[in-house]
Amino acid sequence: MAAMTRMTIGDLTLTRVLYTDALIDPAATGLTATEIDAVPWNDERWSADGQIRVGAAAWVASQDDRHVVIDPFGNADDIFHDPSFALDHQRAMSSAFDAAGIPIDRVTTVVLSHIEGLGMSAFRRPTGDADGRDRWIPFFPNATIEVNDASLATFDPPNDGHWSDDVWRGLFADDLVGTYSAGASLLPGMTAEFTGAHNPGHHVFHFGDPSGPDATYVGHLAVSPLHLSTGACEQQHLEPDRAWQLLHSFADDGRILLGPLWPSPGAGRWAGNEFVPVDG
Repeated sequence: MAAMTRMTIGDLTLTRVLYTDALIDPAATGLTATEIDAVPWNDERWSADGQIRVGAAAWVASQDDRHVVIDPFGNADDIFHDPSFALDHQRAMSSAFDAAGIPIDRVTTVVLSHIEGLGMSAFRRPTGDADGRDRWIPFFPNATIEVNDASLATFDPPNDGHWSDDVWRGLFADDLVGTYSAGASLLPGMTAEFTGAHNPGHHVFHFGDPSGPDATYVGHLAVSPLHLSTGACEQQHLEPDRAWQLLHSFADDGRILLGPLWPSPGAGRWAGNEFVPVDG
């Protein structure tokens, strides 16, 4: 397991709690092996043998005794919630939080940049009921789960969509999910901004002074740092050109960028023509 990433932005501490880095087919990120090989600054930190490197991790923004987890361990629902192995994953993720000094029962809020799968916002607890239905409860037992109001307003997946859609319907029905709005201060020094472009409710999170942030969590505007060089991605975004413009509006001033699925250290700066990792 790679070293944890931790940095200070004003009065906030940002911690990347890592479960694992892995290599996957680049098609899952909307890229091809040819495209990633064409990025001049690409090396084995970002890809290897035609595959792209990603991280299963969760960023946490902390101030005093408040800990806000962002998009925990997303985009691997079918792996992490496979009943045969789910408990092992849950124990390992809980241990990773312990190692970071943020036990899961001390997390106060879980915020999602957008709704796309479940991540480890909640987990399945068998009820033993005769109908065989399981109950889904928050993974962070004392935290509120918050999605943005735009995501909630546009949440209308098909009935035959991914199984996580039904989990969200249940969480909403059980009153386990709250909302935040664009411009909301989720912690002093942490502000949400609506972007759309990736999907109708997508937000990013800025850290520091909102008028000139020191760091931005870009969500799925870039699921790999390599997207900073590969141009608009039609496979990933409803509005690919706008997503590309937004990404570089945040990147081009040299602020620290944080990504949900980026491999370790999960953060870096765009230096004009290459991505430079930042690990603290």
